[in-house]
Amino acid sequence: GTSIYLVLKAELLSGIVASLERHEDADNKIKEKLNGHSPESVFHDTAGWGNLETNMKALECIITNTGAEFDGCIDSELLNLVFASLSHTNRFVRETGYMVCGALVSIHPLNEQSENKGQIWSEGKRFADVLERGLTDNWSQVRMAACCATRAFLLGIPEEGRDEFFPQLLPPLCLNRYYIAEGVRIHCQTTWRMLFSVSGVAAVEKHLDSIVPFYVKQSEADNHAVREAACACIAELATKVGSDPVRGHVSTLIQGLLVCFEDDSWPVRDAACTACGGFVAVFAEECRGYIDRLMPLFYMNLEDNIPSVRQGAAVAIKSIARAYSASLSTDILAKLSQLLDAVNDQQDDSSLYSDLSKKPAVFGVAMADDPIHTNQVMYSCGSLAPKMGRGGKAPGAGGCSASHHFKRPAQPWERTDGAIRLFMEMCEVPEAKLELIKMLPKISGATRKRNFEHHKHLLETVYKCLPMIFRRLTKNKVKPFINDFFDGLYYALKSDMNLLRAAAVECLQSLSLLLGPNILGGRIEMTNYDMLMYVKSAYPETVGS
Repeated sequence: GTSIYLVLKAELLSGIVASLERHEDADNKIKEKLNGHSPESVFHDTAGWGNLETNMKALECIITNTGAEFDGCIDSELLNLVFASLSHTNRFVRETGYMVCGALVSIHPLNEQSENKGQIWSEGKRFADVLERGLTDNWSQVRMAACCATRAFLLGIPEEGRDEFFPQLLPPLCLNRYYIAEGVRIHCQTTWRMLFSVSGVAAVEKHLDSIVPFYVKQSEADNHAVREAACACIAELATKVGSDPVRGHVSTLIQGLLVCFEDDSWPVRDAACTACGGFVAVFAEECRGYIDRLMPLFYMNLEDNIPSVRQGAAVAIKSIARAYSASLSTDILAKLSQLLDAVNDQQDDSSLYSDLSKKPAVFGVAMADDPIHTNQVMYSCGSLAPKMGRGGKAPGAGGCSASHHFKRPAQPWERTDGAIRLFMEMCEVPEAKLELIKMLPKISGATRKRNFEHHKHLLETVYKCLPMIFRRLTKNKVKPFINDFFDGLYYALKSDMNLLRAAAVECLQSLSLLLGPNILGGRIEMTNYDMLMYVKSAYPETVGS
């Protein structure tokens, strides 16, 4: 029980205090090794915080195993020590510190709904402050430990007492439901369900004044994964929360999304584009003043190097066309026609990443006195956050795409690929259908452009989109144009590229359902007899007998 802790308390806590700050002679020792020794002799000392993490772990185990009995041992000395560890420069110490926090707030059973659970709840405001900081830590492991402590803290408070802490803890908890680290994301989603069950929307509406500024601030964070999560959360406000509570915050949220539209990280650009499309669909009048700034950004994403970004832009532009109908549909259709023709300018060389250096990378050990590596924010392993500048804020960044250091110029075939995706989405806009039907020959013409290396990727997009295009434009309107796609379809069916072949088979099956197997077989026979023989052999159910 606690008797063991009382015996060890002085030694344990003094050990933690002694190790909280690295001694100057330890730093000097590392500098000496950097100047004259191999990297292997350096790395051992970079963790050098003595037994701090071990002592913190021992403290956690004592608290966990003694349970509610430990409540009488909690004093200001212990809490000050634990809170100090949560600001430590070493991420492992911070992680262990939040584990200790979790143990402290868990010493009473969750179903014990007393008004005051001892010393812990009298320090509720201090706990909320440090938990808020931990939920936004740059290291996913620290963030995960803070998530666990936050769940224990909030669930241990009677429901009527939680509102006091929601303005601080609800915004980061909301954001972490979309965080890139799967453990953090799933844990926070589960915590949300445990806290609110079916009342989550009402909780968000109640605390919007705290949530909106937090989301906008996180959309400008240095960590690209946080910016992406912030954009997803902002999009959620348009699609899941009532329009009236959000309406007053639309301008603030759109301003934050505009910055993310110019991000180095393509998932951030994609999330910002999707969010803006959602806001335009729900808040058309409030967003009208931003359309002149949004449309060039939507078109920029429509020509992006990443297929999913192009698809997201197509969906967003459709939302624009629906919201403002005739006033913008004409301009969108003109841009669409222009992009469908872009593939005609495609050169034979369509190599990806042709602008990137092919020289060998240079590796080495960072010197201790190098200013590039001094006093810089640290991030989770594998994160590109230090290099992925946020929109318009990266070193040397200019406006618009000038700041996208990780983005090469779009190739003509990629512009046409984005246009085909937009064509499919615009088929849902009634006012645009007549003009779209006139553009179908441009798409069939694109299937005959096979002089460049990546033509199969373009064909894959065409034959993935065609079934939806034909259904949305209706059979009678598209029948005169169907035969024009058979040559490219035959080529795709025999392709050695699995994704293209799968898209072609799906398209063939869709045409069979649309026209009927016998009619489809007759049309193919009139166009390409060899194709008919091949289809009868490989996919006989699609063309009848």
